[in-house]
Amino acid sequence: MHDHLSLRTREFSGGNNKHFVNQCLQCGEQRGNSIARKEALRLNGGVEPPAYDDSITIEREEHRSHLSQGWSNAHAEERRITALIHGWSFESVQASFAQEKKRLDEANNRLSELLVEFEAEFGEEKVINCLIQQTVSRKKRRYAERQEVTERFTDEKELKVWFVEHFTRDFHIYEEVPGIHLAEKVNVRIDFVLYPKPHLIEEGFIEEPFGIEVKYFKQESGFTHKTSRGIWQAISYNDCLFNLNGHEFKTKFCLLFSNLSFLAETALIKNLGYEGENDQMEWSGMLHVANHARVGVLSVSGDKELMKGWVMRFAGGSYFSSSSYNNETTYRLSNLNTINKIRIGNF
Repeated sequence: MHDHLSLRTREFSGGNNKHFVNQCLQCGEQRGNSIARKEALRLNGGVEPPAYDDSITIEREEHRSHLSQGWSNAHAEERRITALIHGWSFESVQASFAQEKKRLDEANNRLSELLVEFEAEFGEEKVINCLIQQTVSRKKRRYAERQEVTERFTDEKELKVWFVEHFTRDFHIYEEVPGIHLAEKVNVRIDFVLYPKPHLIEEGFIEEPFGIEVKYFKQESGFTHKTSRGIWQAISYNDCLFNLNGHEFKTKFCLLFSNLSFLAETALIKNLGYEGENDQMEWSGMLHVANHARVGVLSVSGDKELMKGWVMRFAGGSYFSSSSYNNETTYRLSNLNTINKIRIGNF
């Protein structure tokens, strides 16, 4: 048993239902499944283990809340100083916003009147087509501008090198791990298998191996075909038995890491305004389906030059995240059930 785990009695239904579980004394979370009463008594010298301590989680969350409030106060002070430097005041900022909103409302009303006249002369369908053309034209221009200024990855090799360099701090990383697909009986090889280092486990990260599949997606061409194949490949790894140094195991879940893990490159997924064409919506839909097959995404805060943090996301929400502020890195377990409840066919 790990030093930070303690056998405890967890009561439900007003004490009528007891479970014997291991509790992490650092984060307060339950680890693993319940233990049979006979085994629990044997492990605890024949006596019932002490009660589950809910105060650990409460104190931990209070500490996090204190840190979060400190950051919020720091940001507020930074905004206040910025306003003083520029000679701004709260009242002047509010007045500026109100004036801008008034001008925008007036312009919107004029546009609506013009569209009514347009429709009266040419018909509703012509109005819709004209609006689509104008939207596409403007979105194309903005898209081209983003392409020019975005520092982008070039291929999977570059992504893998970046990944190892930036995630070695938090995880044990094993590359090109072989395995076999249990249904198809074919050999496979996953890009990375990760296992959390002790400081993440202390924060509640589950003590099991998980997979990382690295993909590079070109936003401008063949997007739907390539992304759907990449996601399906990641899904298939959750039905594989892997072998690492003679130890066989299945992954708890699999995460997709790609150039789309970065906000700047996600913004280059096309949605130019054409009817029936929206790569952004397709990407979101594919990920939502994949999440129910225990495949999530690893998203990065910041950019390829400066990582400010990362977050693991599934359909049920965020699972675990890291963030850096003033050279201090903090970790947060958002919801353990995010991955514990993900099962194929569990609706």
